[in-house]
Amino acid sequence: MKPVTSRRLWLACALCTALAGCVTVGPDFKQPDVTLEDQWFESLPPAAQATPAAEAAWWKAFNDPVLTALEQRAYERNISIQTAGLNVLKARAQLSISDENLLPQQGGVSVGANHINSSGVGPVPPAHLWAQHAKSNVSWEIDFWGKYRRQIESDTAALRSSEAAYDNALVSLFGNVANAYIDLRALERRIVIAQQNLDSQQKSLDLTKARFKHGSVSQLDVEQAATLVAETQAQIPPLIKGRAQDRDTLALLLSDTPEAIEAMLKDSSGIPVAPTQIDAGIPADLLRRRPDVREAALNAASQSALIGVNKAKLYPSLSLTGLLAASSGEEQALGLTSLGAKTIGLFSASVSIPIFNRGQLKNAVRIQDAAFQEAVLNYQNTVLQAQKDVEDAIVNLRTTLDALDATARAADASQRALKLANAQYRAGKVTYDTVLDSARSLLKDDDSLAQYQGQASLAVVQLYIALGGGWEVAKDQPVVSERIAKEMAQRTDWGRLIEPPKGSSFARTSGDPLETGK
Repeated sequence: MKPVTSRRLWLACALCTALAGCVTVGPDFKQPDVTLEDQWFESLPPAAQATPAAEAAWWKAFNDPVLTALEQRAYERNISIQTAGLNVLKARAQLSISDENLLPQQGGVSVGANHINSSGVGPVPPAHLWAQHAKSNVSWEIDFWGKYRRQIESDTAALRSSEAAYDNALVSLFGNVANAYIDLRALERRIVIAQQNLDSQQKSLDLTKARFKHGSVSQLDVEQAATLVAETQAQIPPLIKGRAQDRDTLALLLSDTPEAIEAMLKDSSGIPVAPTQIDAGIPADLLRRRPDVREAALNAASQSALIGVNKAKLYPSLSLTGLLAASSGEEQALGLTSLGAKTIGLFSASVSIPIFNRGQLKNAVRIQDAAFQEAVLNYQNTVLQAQKDVEDAIVNLRTTLDALDATARAADASQRALKLANAQYRAGKVTYDTVLDSARSLLKDDDSLAQYQGQASLAVVQLYIALGGGWEVAKDQPVVSERIAKEMAQRTDWGRLIEPPKGSSFARTSGDPLETGK
């Protein structure tokens, strides 16, 4: 067999390297088909100027400075957001590892020295030997079938998916802060209403007791008035408890203390009112705007590339190994000194063909193919869920506004009815039961009005969340706080992965889910 010369081997390696850029096994990802309507089935009443749902800081539409301050502080301090940001950093580091696989995968340099000094025994003269050596070895598996390139493709999609998960965490955070704050303000309003009614009822009880002493009314009227006072008093503690729970929820979301939250809440009061006319866009916008939809699409893209990674393992792999060694030494014996140096270079190529474990490798491809199909179904289901969320949010807002309008009319009527009942009771035209019924109706309608005012604002928040708004405020911003970045940099050399430059493969992006290439 004729040996392969170094020139022929070099040409063979060059040919393989050229071919490596052309062969990539496995499927190329295409965005799965989804069912989308052209327009929303549910709709809000038309308006001359509707607020865009895609507005980044949508909470500013409530014109409540406390809510705006809470949202900003939550973005800066929330622990869950910082955790999601760390997942982005891990994905960047993983992509960097995959990038390095295109270079030689193994290699090292070793340097050493030996010294031998013998005093001589008998006829053997003394000898002195000093030798130094250095060697370098490198091993490189050529990416002939695209195994490493598919892994880079998968990890790039995984990085973009982690960014979409970060954006989705922001959407949830902003929505949760707004929900807790609006519910807290609605409970405060209900507490005020209950306390105002209690004060009025207490005055009525005192008046009834005075009239009873003068014989104008019976003991029954006094007991009935006392019952109404006690019923109203019983409604207040649960409202206070609910408000405290909302305050504590805000403290958790802002990673702060309840005392600090109370201090922030003093700067404003009342239930925030947002515009109820919102431009919801079209269903196709969800593919770009909803972070969870983008995350699901990118997860599918990552799983698709892994099919190619596993398929490449079924094919022969070509590896190149090189060794370069150099040594020099000095020897003294019989009064003479000799010097010497030599260099050794070795270069080899090997082909590995999977034979005995081929069945295992084929089943690994099948497992990955099933994982990809699962990711596709998850993406399609996520799109359907997104459509459902928007449709539910639209109908919720519309019906809540209708209920709010009717409750406001009922509260006005109850207010007038109570005034009439009190006047007629004092004139002796009706019994005290009429006054009690009117007072209970007023308390109920006023409390319902406060609830629906809060629910209307919460319905607006629900629609903003369903449409995937809010994450845009973090665009082009670091994914971890400055404090955490400094702590990590002190422990570990993160290079430019914490804040990669714009345009690099590690830079954060919110573009098309399919734009996962480098």
